[in-house]
Amino acid sequence: MRILFLDFDGVLHPVEPELLGLERFCWAPVLDELLAAHTDVKIIVHSTWRYEYTDPELRVLLGSLGKRFAGSAPRAPREHAIEMVLQANEQVLHHLVLDDAAREFSGTAVNLLLLDSRRGLSEKRVQQAIAQWLSSTQL
Repeated sequence: MRILFLDFDGVLHPVEPELLGLERFCWAPVLDELLAAHTDVKIIVHSTWRYEYTDPELRVLLGSLGKRFAGSAPRAPREHAIEMVLQANEQVLHHLVLDDAAREFSGTAVNLLLLDSRRGLSEKRVQQAIAQWLSSTQL
């Protein structure tokens, strides 16, 4: 199994989307399209949204990505929460973390793709990096 650890703000939409005339989750379709042919990829939410919403609510918020939702990371600092999920799930062969907050990560073995909080998944370099991860880790 492959896991995509997902932050929301700065990844699926800009940190303050209303200021740019955008809606929340406006870039979710970009990720959905990138993942379309990769049915083994599951999503774990590590966004701070996991503190305010239940797993069923997070699944709904993800829209068409909700079918891939495998749960949320435990309540802990992001990097540590991701490491806990990985340690508890030996069947995860590959993972990728999508986040815009470099300060949340200290450079451990977490496979982090750092995004620009204003452009998130709309950036071509990000889309190419995700596509490369998907093709290089195919099971």
